[in-house]
Amino acid sequence: MEIKKMKVCPVCGCSLKPENYEKHLRRVHKKKIVDKNNEEGEYYTSSNKVRGESKRAKHRKMELQRRKRKAKSILIVSVMLIVVLSMIIYIAMSMNGNENIQKSGPNEINQNSEPEQESPDQSKSEYRISLSEIGNSPEFYSYDVKGVQVRFFAVKDSEGEVHVAFDACDICYYEKKGYRKSGNNMQCINCGNQYLIVSLGTENVAGGCWPSYLPMKIEGEDVVIQYSDLEEKRYMF
Repeated sequence: MEIKKMKVCPVCGCSLKPENYEKHLRRVHKKKIVDKNNEEGEYYTSSNKVRGESKRAKHRKMELQRRKRKAKSILIVSVMLIVVLSMIIYIAMSMNGNENIQKSGPNEINQNSEPEQESPDQSKSEYRISLSEIGNSPEFYSYDVKGVQVRFFAVKDSEGEVHVAFDACDICYYEKKGYRKSGNNMQCINCGNQYLIVSLGTENVAGGCWPSYLPMKIEGEDVVIQYSDLEEKRYMF
């Protein structure tokens, strides 16, 4: 039995039958035998196939670069979208928080203030507050005017003088938030402006935010307020 001598591929080193040697070089390595009778198996690369292979390699390289650029663009756009969405969520949450504050009712807002006193007796023309019940912390009162609770407060300054004003601002009254004490000041809950207690109880001559003026007088041991003056500011509440 004749044993055929195997040929070794000079490119990949695999053993091949002589009849498959040329096919292997041509199909696998794109090579072509120069001289079939050459035992060394000399070969060369087809110039046409080199050009074809170079074009394909160039095309693959361009395609790879295109994909890299596309991936980079997608990454940049994704990051930008995340940043924009985060800003939108933050703004929405901030606006929602402010809206909740603005929608809080007077009773909810004044939880840190002194509790309101009983409404005055509306069978009389004036309301009297005993000086003994007014201190350095504001006392809040309300008076029902056709179903609307008109609020006001009375407080003493550091010298013991009594000051009375509506629990509403001449400018911010439409927010219906009123005032609270802050140190020696009364602070507008809506805009945050603060006013020395010693200066309250006067007309608003400068305009702008100011605890709305409520006329009062002191008779004996009482602070006297006219109901008609309370009714006049019903629109603020």
